[in-house]
Amino acid sequence: MIKAGDVISYLEMCGMEEVNLQRGMNYRLHGDHSVILMSLRQGAPYADRIEGNGSILIYEGHDVPKTRVGFNPKTVDQEMLNPGGTLNQNGLFFTAAQKYKSNKQQVEIVKVYEKIRAGIWVYNGMLNWLMPGRSHQRNKPL
Repeated sequence: MIKAGDVISYLEMCGMEEVNLQRGMNYRLHGDHSVILMSLRQGAPYADRIEGNGSILIYEGHDVPKTRVGFNPKTVDQEMLNPGGTLNQNGLFFTAAQKYKSNKQQVEIVKVYEKIRAGIWVYNGMLNWLMPGRSHQRNKPL
């Protein structure tokens, strides 16, 4: 059984989640939990960080797709909807946090994996997803 702090390969991580993980935000992969992939490495494309002695994860979310040369996705608010009008990953996580805040659903449980180098990840445990764009408090590890 995996526990917080365990170092695993990309293939082991995908095997545990039973899916080929490609995107950073993965809302309810199998209905019971979500998965966040993050990187704190220098040069990482997102400004994710950990605060509160490891109890709070600040996770940036997905950028707007880069659609033309010279366009900087960091200068535009993140979209909540796919082109067809359904919620994208940002929208799904945001909606879950809003429903929790208004007592309409339980807190979203999120497994967090951190990339430490190519093909190597560390399992950071399970978190309670509480507020969009801010507090994600550490839950008990698996």
